[in-house]
Amino acid sequence: MKKTAVLIAIVFFCFVGKTQSNHGKISIRIENDEHNPLESATVELLKSKDSSLVKVAITDKNGQSTFENIRFGNYLLRSSLVNYTTSYSSAFELSEARPTVVFPAMVLLLAEKQMNNVTVVTRKPFIQKLNDRLVVNVESSPINAGSSAMDILERSPGITIDQNDVISMRGKQGVIIMIDGKLSPLSGQDLANYLRGLPSTAIERIDLITNPSAKYDAAGNAGIIDIRMKKDQRFGANGTLTAGYGQGIYPKTNTGTTFNYRDKKINIFGNYNYAYREGLNHLILDRNFYNNGVFDGEDKKDNYTTFPQNVHVARLGMDFFPDKKTIIGFVANSTFIHYKSNNDNNSVVIDNADQPSYTFKTQSNGTSGLTNSFGNINLKHSFDTTGKELTADIDYGVFKSNSLSSNNTNYYNLDGSTLKPFYLLNGTQNGKLILQTNKADYVNPLPNGAKFETGFKTSYVSSDNDQHFFDASTGVPVDDTTKTNHFIYKEYNYAGYVNFSKEFKKLNVQIGLRGEETQVRTKQVKSNLLFDTSYFQLFPSAFFNYKINDNKTLGISVSRRIDRPNYSDLNPFLFLIDVSTYSSGNTGLKPQLTWSYEMDYTVKDLNFSLNYSHTRDVQNIAIAKFKDVFPNIHLADSNVTVEIPVNLTSSDYAGLTISAP
Repeated sequence: MKKTAVLIAIVFFCFVGKTQSNHGKISIRIENDEHNPLESATVELLKSKDSSLVKVAITDKNGQSTFENIRFGNYLLRSSLVNYTTSYSSAFELSEARPTVVFPAMVLLLAEKQMNNVTVVTRKPFIQKLNDRLVVNVESSPINAGSSAMDILERSPGITIDQNDVISMRGKQGVIIMIDGKLSPLSGQDLANYLRGLPSTAIERIDLITNPSAKYDAAGNAGIIDIRMKKDQRFGANGTLTAGYGQGIYPKTNTGTTFNYRDKKINIFGNYNYAYREGLNHLILDRNFYNNGVFDGEDKKDNYTTFPQNVHVARLGMDFFPDKKTIIGFVANSTFIHYKSNNDNNSVVIDNADQPSYTFKTQSNGTSGLTNSFGNINLKHSFDTTGKELTADIDYGVFKSNSLSSNNTNYYNLDGSTLKPFYLLNGTQNGKLILQTNKADYVNPLPNGAKFETGFKTSYVSSDNDQHFFDASTGVPVDDTTKTNHFIYKEYNYAGYVNFSKEFKKLNVQIGLRGEETQVRTKQVKSNLLFDTSYFQLFPSAFFNYKINDNKTLGISVSRRIDRPNYSDLNPFLFLIDVSTYSSGNTGLKPQLTWSYEMDYTVKDLNFSLNYSHTRDVQNIAIAKFKDVFPNIHLADSNVTVEIPVNLTSSDYAGLTISAP
């Protein structure tokens, strides 16, 4: 037994000695061009063969970083630090002949000191703070692999998404979603479905613009989210193939491919992505009703919804380079979404004596199809090397939707017996949305660090929604005239702006003014109810940034914004959620106007933002008694509610945001 133990010990120590002899140590010091150590710099050990990552270390206060117990092989080092250029070492070998490698100091230059004839390959941080926005670099975060645009937004700083898929920025609703700098016409559930179907592999970055300048549309009191799609700038032909799988309560999968070919005269790019997702929404609701402050009843609801969906996203584009100063391009996008919803709702109705009265169970099933096709033609011409340029875009998109729904309700006494006949409502809905925009922007640099910008934009939106509902409770479908409707919406918008900016030694000033004329026309076909309005508004903006020193910057900005009701908010259709809950639009909904003020203080990579805004005619969702909103439609149950957008008098918002990489 002792001999066996000794033999095992000898073998073990021989193995350990063998293992240790196959490993070595690497040390390096990181400093700036003044030979001062750089603390908290990232040093990555890469395999020289394929640049795959082996290990990461952070420099200490002496700028020193060490890798220990590294297997023999061929490596190189990459070092980076925010606001500094990335630097690479030469390839080296760690071997028995050279088990310890001590590198001479590696120098990182400040980004603005980078020389023109040096090409530096960088990897951007996940979150970047620029003067007027936060940038989410999607590729720089491994947790975004296999995600959708909606998933990335949920992880982004200052963004929240509630259970109804309403996106808020810094606690405020009314966020404008843009794709490649172009306003998305989708809203509500259509927008949520699109973002859930847009895979992370197709996205380059997401810009979070909290206080936009006059160059941007005046819409969006909460700010702008601009999703920038990938476009490879490398010469030659290349492509990618990706796949992902995720598992929550239900699964999600995605796969996609991209391709790109570029030479001196042309750039062809495109991608195709497919995603399957099965979502879940579980709501526990408790609603209490009062008449003149006296308790009048209660509804308790357990609402469980699953919504599997299949999404196909395709994109094809081409850029031409007639000369070194001109780019002409076009992009075509198409999205195909097939969406199902399965809802179970169990409700308990409580009377004014606070005792259970009866129960009902609603089952809703629906299938929806959404087809989006969008085209863009663009031009960019640079007149000289000073930055004088002209850009122009023409966009045209057609968005079609159709859905079938079935909603049945059974009523029960407390002992489980049938209270009254079941109610079955079937529905069909077809919608078509057309969007057309034309815009041009001109930038003219002026002497002494000044710049003048001007531009115009025209847009046209047309929405046609036709909805039919049938009461099939008796087995013979009968048109439900209280819910069947046909709504036509048209919006015309004309805008122009001027922007002036100037850079002083430590002060950067930007002042702009935008004017927008809006015309809205709606028609409710069933009752031939027409609505026509137009209004002109001015939207000033001003930005001041003062550089206290190399590490400290103070910024102040102010702007006026508008949020116009979208077509779904104005649509007076009556949608059945369950037999005691409806939703509807409001044709009388007015736009809300906001003054926004913001102060930013940046210390190195740490940013503090204090913001305040005042909004009048605030758009919000109210839950009201059905009989108060629709007195001409008789319902037996007096505690039926309706969700409807309304205007509140005003609101004030104040917030403090702290962000750091």
